Amino acid sequence: MHILQLNTGLFPDAQTVIAALRQATPAHRVDVVDIRRPDLQQSDWDGVIAAILAADLVVST
Repeated sequence: MHILQLNTGLFPDAQTVIAALRQATPAHRVDVVDIRRPDLQQSDWDGVIAAILAADLVVST
């Protein structure tokens, strides 16, 4: 399964979710996108959308 971890900074218990995703890494592909970066350009957002569409599961942290 292809899992996308979308770092949003919205969840106070994100570290617990991140730790669980790290354990899933051997069995599943986990990609991480950090959308908190202030320097994101339009082309970066296009990449975020493409990553979301390509994932089987999106997890926000």
